[in-house]
Amino acid sequence: MRLLPAVVLEHLPAVLIVGLALVAVSALMRRNEAASRPRVDPRIERYLAIDSVDLANPLDRALLRDALGVFQPSGVRDIDSLMHVVEDTRLARFTDPSRKTGGGRAVLTWESGIAIIPMYAVFLLVYFTVIVFTYFAARALAVWKFIAWKQGRASYLRRYLAIVESKGLPGAISRADLLVMSVVRGIASLLLFAPAYVIAYSFRTSLDTGSILFLIPLAVISNGILINEANHLYTLLVAESRKGYIQTAIVKGLASSYEWDAPGGLRRATLLFPVRGARGHVFRDIYRNARLQFIPSMKEHAAFVVTGIVIIEMALNIKGHLCYALLQHMLFREFDLAIAIIFSIFLTVKLTEACVDLWQALETRKYDNAG
Repeated sequence: MRLLPAVVLEHLPAVLIVGLALVAVSALMRRNEAASRPRVDPRIERYLAIDSVDLANPLDRALLRDALGVFQPSGVRDIDSLMHVVEDTRLARFTDPSRKTGGGRAVLTWESGIAIIPMYAVFLLVYFTVIVFTYFAARALAVWKFIAWKQGRASYLRRYLAIVESKGLPGAISRADLLVMSVVRGIASLLLFAPAYVIAYSFRTSLDTGSILFLIPLAVISNGILINEANHLYTLLVAESRKGYIQTAIVKGLASSYEWDAPGGLRRATLLFPVRGARGHVFRDIYRNARLQFIPSMKEHAAFVVTGIVIIEMALNIKGHLCYALLQHMLFREFDLAIAIIFSIFLTVKLTEACVDLWQALETRKYDNAG
């Protein structure tokens, strides 16, 4: 259990540094905002503050001008120029965004911070669900692809073209199912690499794209997250299968057939449970060693998942979600709340990295022969 404090202490400096940096950025942006905000001459403001005069009314403006002409203010030589400045200042209250929204911006308070918590809880639910789903789905895809490679199975399109070449038109008609499967697989590949917003807008008129039940599958299958992780693990499996100790294990009689449910082969449960399903088979060692190398990549995977969720919620304008609130606070220049949300997302990624480091340390201990 000494690993847990060590992992936390390893990531704590990064959290402190980023936190202090974000606080400094927030203070700097507030300072720049205050400095860039136009200031109104208080001598002009006193004319706008007269309760009995409605400067939007031409008659009241004319009365004010006459009064200023009679009671000449000190330092004012041209009454018409003064009235133009007063009118421009009055209109700027309604047309200048820096004055129109400057007084109503939300700041980070106890109440506004509490309001973020429910949205952050939903974000965590979506995030960790997507992480778990993509890990197990990518693992199953990688194992299936590796076993198919070991079985020497060609793609549907290559098998179909081989039949057409050998048997001609009758063969092409009799095995049209291979062509259909090839098309289906191509569409699935396009779907896995498609941006999330493209998929979402395709279903927007028929499905509730703001629902979590839609958001989670969309984050899993889109943006190439799933297929990239599967290809990464598959590459590690192929590289591990070519190492010398695997050949030695096969020579010593460890089962090495990759046929399904055959003597010396693999059970189909291996797709879902690679370690338990491959007991007594050389694939068990291949997978365990490849997984040890694959675990650190989950840090990068976490960053991709966070980016995908942020893009989805912003692009689809999913109100009531954390990333949509982040976009709104940025547009309204409410920097305190925006930076608080950014820091909470950063903490989520750092927590994932700490868990991955702990997981890798526990897995490495299984291979430690010191004790």
